[in-house]
Amino acid sequence: MSQFTCQCCQQVFDKSCDPCFVVRVTAFLEIEPYFDETDYDDTDRDNLSVLADTLEQVYPIEDPTLHEDQTPQDFRLCRDCYQQYMRDPVGRENQAAQISFSEN
Repeated sequence: MSQFTCQCCQQVFDKSCDPCFVVRVTAFLEIEPYFDETDYDDTDRDNLSVLADTLEQVYPIEDPTLHEDQTPQDFRLCRDCYQQYMRDPVGRENQAAQISFSEN
């Protein structure tokens, strides 16, 4: 008998009877370099120097943690928690419920 524990609700399930859903989350820094559209009109431009200039704009980021490879993280969820995750993957519903305003 193979069991798994839902990493959200902590309930123990039997894999032979209950489905185990695996949610894989990968976070990484998205970098979009700025391209000057006038460079595309210039037929005499040096493509390698344009590429080198673009790379110099991208790589001088000072925070070393931004360059670390981000490994995907797996979460094993039961059917109910998986369905809840698929309805609200970022958790916006929970955030809205936690915010309360005073009666002023």
